[in-house]
Amino acid sequence: MTDDVLRVAALLVPCLLGLWTAVACRRAHLRGLPGSDALVWAGLSAVFFLLSLMKTARGLGLLRGFGGFLRDIFKQRGWYEDRRTLQSTASIAVAVVVTVLVVWGLLWAWHYIKRYRLAIGFAGVTVGFGIIRFISLHEVDAWNAYAPWARTVVDLVAAAGVSAVAIARLRQLSDFGGLRHRT
Repeated sequence: MTDDVLRVAALLVPCLLGLWTAVACRRAHLRGLPGSDALVWAGLSAVFFLLSLMKTARGLGLLRGFGGFLRDIFKQRGWYEDRRTLQSTASIAVAVVVTVLVVWGLLWAWHYIKRYRLAIGFAGVTVGFGIIRFISLHEVDAWNAYAPWARTVVDLVAAAGVSAVAIARLRQLSDFGGLRHRT
């Protein structure tokens, strides 16, 4: 229970910082300053808000039975028998996409406006981990049982990474004067 509360709180921090950054970017853009990344920051804020909602719903037990429902659908369509190939392919694809997002973000980290790409990479880490857990390979399930703290670590690293990039963007906007009200 404490892990769930910590993870929800940690995911709400980049949600709020992303929203604040989106508003600041929009305000700067209206003043003719560099701030065209407002929509990206609003999207990142929405992603972390939805992640925190999912963690809350799961912690409260509102998603019980959902996995069985999906499993029944897969059995009815005949996909359940060949699920290992599908699970392995999807897991590898998700891991490749997340790796590309992180590398792409690191390559653009030096650019003062396109730093949001690094934040997208960090968000991709936690979303990708969640997708791979949802796909539910036996090996991943065994690893989660052996190291249940890994989910919390992934969420905390992603939240810290996005928060750090958002704070850097907010500081950069304040240096341009994008956060100050003109009178």
